[in-house]
Amino acid sequence: MKNKIIIIKTFLLILSAFLVYFVVDNDAFIYREPVAKIVSIKTLQRESVEDTYKNTDEEVTQKINLKLLNQGKNELTVNNIVNQSQATGQIYRRGQKVILQKVNQQWQILSLKRDALIAGLLTLFVGALIFLTRLKSSLFLLASLLLNLIYFVIAILFNVQFSPPVLILFGALAILFAFSSLTFVIGWNRQMFYTFITTILTTAITFLLTLLVLRATENSGVHFEYLEYVTQNPSQFFFVGTMISVLGAIMDGTGDIVAGLFGLARQNKINQINFGFSNYVKSGISIGQEIIGTLTNVLFMIFMAEAFPMTLLLLRNGNTWSYIATVGLNLGLLQTIISAIGIVLAVPITSFVASYGLISETRKEHL
Repeated sequence: MKNKIIIIKTFLLILSAFLVYFVVDNDAFIYREPVAKIVSIKTLQRESVEDTYKNTDEEVTQKINLKLLNQGKNELTVNNIVNQSQATGQIYRRGQKVILQKVNQQWQILSLKRDALIAGLLTLFVGALIFLTRLKSSLFLLASLLLNLIYFVIAILFNVQFSPPVLILFGALAILFAFSSLTFVIGWNRQMFYTFITTILTTAITFLLTLLVLRATENSGVHFEYLEYVTQNPSQFFFVGTMISVLGAIMDGTGDIVAGLFGLARQNKINQINFGFSNYVKSGISIGQEIIGTLTNVLFMIFMAEAFPMTLLLLRNGNTWSYIATVGLNLGLLQTIISAIGIVLAVPITSFVASYGLISETRKEHL
């Protein structure tokens, strides 16, 4: 009976995702911008190109026939000139839906219409979350994600409007992220308090050590100037992005250690076992040693996934590994190393702080 229920829920989840995909895929009528479907494509020419650095690519010219979906049913034709590497453009296929814009009386493709795929995947995520966890926990988690998104948008708008010091603004945002996420996921209790304190403390110590090392070495070997699309001080924006990523990695580690120690304390209370400060510290470090490897590997895999497309593109264009390490991997690898340092520091810091808190609470109960 239980297996049957699981099969039915899985079927309904997949069916819901497909239904949402179908509905959103046909929502062109709600767009203000012209939406069109690619009816046919013809490749007019392919031409080899080479830049000043002897990087080679192939320039492709496509003739694309489109049918408007929301502003009449007219058909029109546009030309799309893009490199085969698709570093700065998109090679389109028959059947895709696109958003158009008109520039100097000429139609141009602005972007692909991707809302259907995003909506379908989002439905799968929310459905699987509700299916695999308790409804209350799922709703709190979704509320936390939504609130963090709202906080982030407000911080961006505030930065654009008033141009405050970005490190202060996004440092406060990181604290708000941690507080909001832990409150909704764990609840307002002692476990949340110690997780929050150790997360912020570890993040602050990690960045203090990083800044001291970079200051002592005068940023030797670190090329902040290769940070993309930044018109202000690039080092500040690098540290802002790193701060948020490090916060997430550290919060994962501290949450596991604090949860483990609090669970151990509850079992000790039930079994009437008296643990001292050193016993809790050793237990916390033991838990941390178990999770350091997996968390660090996850960080490195995320870095590799982000760096892979650019690395492959640079390699195919004949660039050396030393150039790729400087341009494509330098800042991402530094961010991963800083996060890994934070994870390692989180183990002793969380173990000591949480153990001290547990011992203090135990002493108060016996008074």
